[in-house]
Formats: sequence, C-alpha cells, structure tokens
Amino acid sequence: MRFEPTWLVTATFAADARLTRQPHRAAHLDHVRGLLADGTALVAGARADLGASLLVLRAPDAVTARTLVEHDPYWQHRVWTAIEVIEYLAATPQSLGRS
Repeated sequence: MRFEPTWLVTATFAADARLTRQPHRAAHLDHVRGLLADGTALVAGARADLGASLLVLRAPDAVTARTLVEHDPYWQHRVWTAIEVIEYLAATPQSLGRS
C-alpha cells in the first residue's frame, strides 16, 4: 500500500481568539478554501471549544506543510500561537491507489 505524504496539522488558538479572529476570519476562510479546492487540504476545521484548528494536508514534507499554514492570516495575525505538524497516514482513495 502506498501512502502520499500527508500531515496532520494542529494550530493552537490564542487565549483571546474568540475576539481576535473575527477581523481575519474572511481571509482565513479564503485561504482554507484555496487549499481544499486544489486538493492540498483533505480536511480543515476547528475544535468546537476553539482550542485549535486541525488540518490534514498533502505536502512533500513537514516543512512545506508548515509553510502552507504559516501563510494563513490566523498565523500571521497571532490568532494561532503554535503549529504542530506530524506525519499522518491518510487512508483516502487517492492514497490507497483507488479513485
């Protein structure tokens, strides 16, 4: 079985994110829509408690995955305070060699 390089990204929200995210939310959603539209992101969302955002990204390596998230307005405006990138074995049709 062949797995594409896929990464589970956790972006931790700042303690005041409920207030600070609003001015950047539209730009953040545009960024995420672009990643989903081109197939880079397989999943994107946030924990219901706004503790963190979670993304599953296709990228050749962890550095590239992290860079994609660092281009998000939430990171650039400190709505997120930390990014963790770990290798993820995504069992999707693409990674399993099926369409």
